[in-house]
Amino acid sequence: MGEKSFSFEALLSTSEAFDGRYGMMRKTIQKTIRKMIRKTIRKTIRKTSHRRLCVALLCFGFFGGACVSLSGALGASWGASWGVRAALAEEPLVLVELFTSQGCSSCPPADRYFSDLAKQKDLAVLAWHVPYWDYIGWRDPFGLRVAERRQRRYARRLGERQIYTPQAIVGGKVHYVGSDKRAVGKGLRSVRRAVEKFSPRLSLRRAEGGRDFSVRLERGEEAKGGSRKGVKFDVMVVLYQAGAETSVERGENRGRRLRDANIVRSVISLGQWDGVNGEEKAFSLPAEDGGFDVVRDGGFVVVAESHVVGEGTTGAARWDFKRGFAPKGS
Repeated sequence: MGEKSFSFEALLSTSEAFDGRYGMMRKTIQKTIRKMIRKTIRKTIRKTSHRRLCVALLCFGFFGGACVSLSGALGASWGASWGVRAALAEEPLVLVELFTSQGCSSCPPADRYFSDLAKQKDLAVLAWHVPYWDYIGWRDPFGLRVAERRQRRYARRLGERQIYTPQAIVGGKVHYVGSDKRAVGKGLRSVRRAVEKFSPRLSLRRAEGGRDFSVRLERGEEAKGGSRKGVKFDVMVVLYQAGAETSVERGENRGRRLRDANIVRSVISLGQWDGVNGEEKAFSLPAEDGGFDVVRDGGFVVVAESHVVGEGTTGAARWDFKRGFAPKGS
């Protein structure tokens, strides 16, 4: 045609170079390819006549579709190469935590709001029931000392002198009154942008038909967290119960039937990650205990977080057995 042409063979070779076994997400590959195609189209528009432009656009449509399909195949080959039923989440999830108590009369509206949030696939929602209101008349059956310790650690990290319920923590970075839907919603939108850029990428894999899992940790595309020497991420698995109803007989909520969602039942520590080098950590889910079986009654969230202010964004991945939320390919 006389103009400099675009090499589709080179584009395909570039796509093939992104071997999924190294943890690259399919959507990231697609995004990169689309950017390349858009850039080339803009160059073509500036240089090409109307007739030739039509032909070029048709070619881009055909080969662009082929590249997107190729990236999907790469994601599938990653899982097959490891011989497991597993996949990684298409998008990094925003961790949203609620500190609540059945003994607190201000908490039920927040509990209902977070029950709705728990249905969203782009969020990892956890409800931590704290025990420090038990003394006023009702002992929360889901209260955990580890929940209170976590809330106090957040208070120190965020420079707060007091803890309270209902408190929402979004992305491990900001806090709001848990029942304030407008404020929490605004925080979610703000933190989601940071998560997409900086949060660690966590990919989950499950051994065929068992309770054995592993999580692969990688830096975010533009991650700063952990890049400084000595800054590490704590990694943990948080097991939760998908839902429960409780008839409260005493205390501030006496006579009410409360509905809770994503109730934290226990925590498994996976140690630390340096935040720089890719690492894989294995863990096993416990058998039924006290009438609760995570595989039957709920799910889990893997959390990677740095407690150094300004050093990265909390990363999260979720597997929800009860609702059927799991990484693609599972």
